[in-house]
Amino acid sequence: MKAWEKITLACLALCAVLLTGVLLLRADGSAGTVYLMAVNEKVLDTTVENMPAVMGGVLYVPYTMLSVRDSGINLGVSALYSTTRRTLLVSNGQSGVVFDTQTNTAQDLQGSPVTARAMVRNSMIFVPIDWLCSYFGTISCSRVRTPYGTLIRVTNGAAVLRDPDFVDAASGQLEEKQRNYLASIASSPGTPAPTSSPGPINPGPSGEPSAPPLQAEVLLALRWGEQGAEMAAQLEARGERALILFSWDSLREQDNAIRRVAAAGHTVGLLLTGETAEDCLAQGLEGRRQLAEIARCPVLVASAPALDDEGRSILSQEGWALWTPELSGERFRTAAALIGALDPRQPNRVELDCGPGGEAFLRGLLAALDREDCQVRQATAPALS
Repeated sequence: MKAWEKITLACLALCAVLLTGVLLLRADGSAGTVYLMAVNEKVLDTTVENMPAVMGGVLYVPYTMLSVRDSGINLGVSALYSTTRRTLLVSNGQSGVVFDTQTNTAQDLQGSPVTARAMVRNSMIFVPIDWLCSYFGTISCSRVRTPYGTLIRVTNGAAVLRDPDFVDAASGQLEEKQRNYLASIASSPGTPAPTSSPGPINPGPSGEPSAPPLQAEVLLALRWGEQGAEMAAQLEARGERALILFSWDSLREQDNAIRRVAAAGHTVGLLLTGETAEDCLAQGLEGRRQLAEIARCPVLVASAPALDDEGRSILSQEGWALWTPELSGERFRTAAALIGALDPRQPNRVELDCGPGGEAFLRGLLAALDREDCQVRQATAPALS
């Protein structure tokens, strides 16, 4: 072979790899998305056979993410596959679920049917990870967009780094896993399609496949109320955090709650009730003083719903990062209706009340966000600037 022919072939191969990368890393949430994986602080290999997939709006991950033998991490929830029975047991030692891949059924250890189903693709067993996180309650799954693909991270209470810090620390590993994955599929005929699924994917009205996921970004705030603790815990179980607003004039009554959410990593903010900038500035200073005594936490974020644009500008000039919601849960009867109002072109500021019904609404909202492959991002002072 002549030298110029070798150079031409090499260039064509390189272009194929680069083109593959472009197709796989599209931001529209289509089937080309690259999913990387991590368990606590360990990044796992992504291959054609084990890459997570979204089917019918449900995220499936390879059962090996829950296998101590495969991941080397004991999450307290383990997965064991029987090749003779073709069943997968996912258990925490006390309760568990048995997925039967032959009959496409599942039941708990007492023999009662459950609604979840496993999926088989290219001889690998995939499980509905969000359902399992909810079932066991001791593990959580988060999705984090990175320059190298969407990271699916399963964690338990032993995880040390929060998602943004972990992505920063593991960026070199994530880049390597993505590069290895792209190199592996460049030499293969194509990514295999699922060989079985838990159910049909709902088609659109014309019979065509439904539209790709929305993939909007949500900045979430909770106005503290009687269900605040439960709603904060829901987010923490998923590895996510929110801005939590406490009224400036009731901080002493909420001191234990403030300490807990601050220690859990949520952003603590002040709800100011003044109708003038002067009143709000005074309320903010008093709130900062009390929060420094209660939780030793600096407070930079405030909500001042009664202020006009000029008043909010004055507060911003005094160093406050202002939270102004674009969508409020009270305006929508269902979480699905709120999802329909999200704008995928920009971060959406969503505020929920922690009063009666707040926990159920948040649960429905998080499930809907997962189906649409949307991401909850913590509303911090820099994020609101």
